[in-house]
Amino acid sequence: MCKSKRENRVAILLVSAFIASGALISCASSSSPAMVKQEEGYYYGYGTGETSEAAASAAKADLLANALTATARKDNSRAKSIKVTEAAAVARLADIKPFAENEKDQAPAITYRVKIEDWDKEEEKYAASLREKLDPKVSSLSSKSNTVDKINGILEVLSILSDEGEYTLLTKEEGSSELYSESLESTLKDASKGFKFELGNDDGFVTANTKFSVKVKDAAGKALVGLPLTVKWNVAALPSTAENAEPDEIVSTVKTDSTGSISVSFPESADYHNRPVTLTVSTTFAATVPSSSVMKKLDSVSAVDGNYVEYDDFDKVFETVTVPAGQFNFGMVSHDTQAGKGREASRVVELASYAMALTPVTNAQYAAYLHITRAEEAPAYFDNPSYNAGNQPVVAVTLEDAQKFADWLSSETGKKFRLPTEEEWEKAARAGKEVIYPWGDTAPNKDSNANYKGNGKFKATSPVGAFENGANEWGLIDMAGNVAEWTTSTRSENAESETRVVKGGSYMDGPKDLRISNFREVNSKKALSDVGFRLVMEVSK
Repeated sequence: MCKSKRENRVAILLVSAFIASGALISCASSSSPAMVKQEEGYYYGYGTGETSEAAASAAKADLLANALTATARKDNSRAKSIKVTEAAAVARLADIKPFAENEKDQAPAITYRVKIEDWDKEEEKYAASLREKLDPKVSSLSSKSNTVDKINGILEVLSILSDEGEYTLLTKEEGSSELYSESLESTLKDASKGFKFELGNDDGFVTANTKFSVKVKDAAGKALVGLPLTVKWNVAALPSTAENAEPDEIVSTVKTDSTGSISVSFPESADYHNRPVTLTVSTTFAATVPSSSVMKKLDSVSAVDGNYVEYDDFDKVFETVTVPAGQFNFGMVSHDTQAGKGREASRVVELASYAMALTPVTNAQYAAYLHITRAEEAPAYFDNPSYNAGNQPVVAVTLEDAQKFADWLSSETGKKFRLPTEEEWEKAARAGKEVIYPWGDTAPNKDSNANYKGNGKFKATSPVGAFENGANEWGLIDMAGNVAEWTTSTRSENAESETRVVKGGSYMDGPKDLRISNFREVNSKKALSDVGFRLVMEVSK
């Protein structure tokens, strides 16, 4: 126990609810401007402000909140602290006189107090007067044929109860156990039962100019006109390349028009562009009484949401390089002394034109896919800070995972994306040159060309393009090192084989493994920490 209490010295009244007995707060700080001795049998309220009027309003709100909380805890010791508006407190405690206040030359600070026995009597009278005020409003609800009018009437009464601090105190009748708020919440639940929200925009890519529409109908299919709705935008907790990792939610309230619809624009904030975002539209019940779990549940029951991604420049995000049609020498080049002549034997291959993605698919790009398809599981390393930056290549994806991504991107864009064959991968990596590595014939350790084992900069995957000297003649990035990349090719003679060739080597491999003609065979069902993928986009012939 603190010394100040042991000596029964004055204690500072803090903004806190007292227990019903009016027990004192212990160990109050001696630095507060208002010092009062608190006695048992009283409720206290303390406030400060820039003016005496502001301090008085805050102190009255504190006193009313403390007294109401103590009243609630007489019947339920675990009752939550009650909050009231300053306007309600000033109106209800208009005649109360200050118990203590600072001198005029000090910062404004005021303390009020009221005897508990006096408070109990006044609370009983106030409850009766409040019922008298609210009963006519509630009685009129039964005569309202319009659903929205009935809902607005209910919310008006609930709002009054909340502002007055009587939400969990006022009973329907004196001596009754049923709360006024419980009865109205039940009525609200019945009135909103069967609400149907129709979002006119499917999950997917959108533009900054996309208009989102939501229509609301009641259980009978009738449009709900003039219904207030909460419109909320938030950013998904997924890897992205955006600077602001956790931007604030964007929340607004909009009323439905004569057709029961609202129109919503995509956020202008740059924080919401080029990343996965969610639009949620619901009723506004919880906004009236944020502390009510019932109201929150009613909002969630009717809510509808959509998952979207807006790219300011889609072609830049999914940039490709066109590979011309024609023949090329697939396999080892003649001056590669480290190549296995049998394993990497050279042969001439002819290919049609195609476009190769500039980089491996990144976590940010893969996050868009997970978000829009509402995937239930993410790759194993999506929550690992060594691997999950938005501009790092996605890893721990199986061949099927990569193919599903390609199919999804194709359906979203109308373009044909797929995984490359090993021949397509090699031709793109060589960029028309007879070279050992994408950048030439020198080993990667000579000019710091790639992320490989012992590169001196990274111990896991690196951001795509982290090695400026690693691009090839066509500008393709990370064709060697960082992550090995899936192809659809197999070297197995078994038609049922599940092995597929991965190309390029990874951060776990040595310089020799980063040679263009080198390859590794991997079980296509495995998701490895050093294997990602790069896409091919088919071009018109």
